[in-house]
Amino acid sequence: MATRLVVEWTRSSLRLAVAEGGGVRWRLRAIQTHATGEITEALRGVFKTNKTAPTQVIAVISREHVITRVVKFPSTDRVEVAQMAQLYAQAQLPYPKEQTVMDYYTLSQADGFSTVAIVACQRDVIDRQLAVLRTAGLSVGLLTVSSWGVVGWYRQLVTANTHTIKEPTLIINVDDTRTDLVLMGQGRMLASRSIGQGMQDWQSMPDSAELVLLEVERSRAAIRKELPGTEVASVLLTGIRQVDAWSGLLSTRLGLPVVTVDPSGPLNISMLRAQMPISPVVIGGLARADLRDVLDLSPQEVRQQVQHRRQVQDLVAISALAVGVLVLSGAGLGLQALRQRRVAGQLSAILQDVEPVASAIKERKQLIKHVEALLGQRRALAASMAGVFHSTSSVISLEWIAFEHARRELTLKGHADSTPLVFEYMTRLRQTQGIADVQLKYTTRRSTLTGERTDFELLLIQQDSEATS
Repeated sequence: MATRLVVEWTRSSLRLAVAEGGGVRWRLRAIQTHATGEITEALRGVFKTNKTAPTQVIAVISREHVITRVVKFPSTDRVEVAQMAQLYAQAQLPYPKEQTVMDYYTLSQADGFSTVAIVACQRDVIDRQLAVLRTAGLSVGLLTVSSWGVVGWYRQLVTANTHTIKEPTLIINVDDTRTDLVLMGQGRMLASRSIGQGMQDWQSMPDSAELVLLEVERSRAAIRKELPGTEVASVLLTGIRQVDAWSGLLSTRLGLPVVTVDPSGPLNISMLRAQMPISPVVIGGLARADLRDVLDLSPQEVRQQVQHRRQVQDLVAISALAVGVLVLSGAGLGLQALRQRRVAGQLSAILQDVEPVASAIKERKQLIKHVEALLGQRRALAASMAGVFHSTSSVISLEWIAFEHARRELTLKGHADSTPLVFEYMTRLRQTQGIADVQLKYTTRRSTLTGERTDFELLLIQQDSEATS
């Protein structure tokens, strides 16, 4: 069973959510909080508790750290819209291209036009967060924004069908040091904001409900400007329990229905192991979310590493299956050969004087030996290929593989971040079963859009099938 770890840290605490499952079905197992000075130790503790690394790691940054632009493009084609979003980001966003990480999501499509929200974040903010997680030994597969945790939580609430909510609804998730405002309609996020004040700040203000009301009005004004014709139809309050006191005033002053929802209800977890009051909406929502349409602000190199790991896993599985098929085929042919040898012995005893028949039987034996030798060579090649893929770590990217039957040589072409990583890869390949020697044909250091890398070509000399067996 796969394990998913969601990591978020705020000004006050580190939050961890652990879920088990796969695909679109995930069961929340635990939510933990730790002091911000214990980040590395707490993350390493996940390994000790689960005894294995999480299958998926999701990092969360606050909505305050990103900027959003709502743009209308004259196309509904996914590839064309993606290209237009990239061009818009390069020309209109306030950050230089090399210092920006961006993604987009579609708000609506109609009459040949797509309305999308472009989300961008400075690269330094993301790199700092990824550096902490790498120090703790975690490899991030997805980095997203806190608003998408609210989206995942709300979708779980709608699925549970425990409340009647009129859409579009403005969700107000009050945490200890942050308040997220997310507008949802027809299962999609239409708009989002984040305020740098949470329940710790609101409780210290005598007119906190009035201030929250002011922020709601600001959100409604921004929604009318960005999405003409869209009006908030209801308000949903959740987060830390003290928000219940605001529902009456908000409903009266806004003239809208206000629903208060226990944040732990849609998460199906009865008790939160927390050392301080927090809202579990963001990390709990992402722990159980379907990630197929979640915003991804991972840098390009992280996305490539995730894709490469998936490809390697698929190749290893296919290679193992191929080896299994070849082994079964060889066993069947071996059994058939044994039966034929028995029949040949009986015929030789009975028909010793029939020379043509005896010659035919001898030729069949030679053919069987040839087939067995050929199968042995194919099994050795399959085992070598499986060993190569197993020895290829996430820091090595293979681009081309060729096999020359006459010389029994495998040629690998690919790239790595540095030359020492190539030599380490050669060392692992020499330890692979079925490989007699590994020779370096060349290495070339060159610059790409994602940084420096080392191209290489390796020659793998395969052992004789008899030595391998």
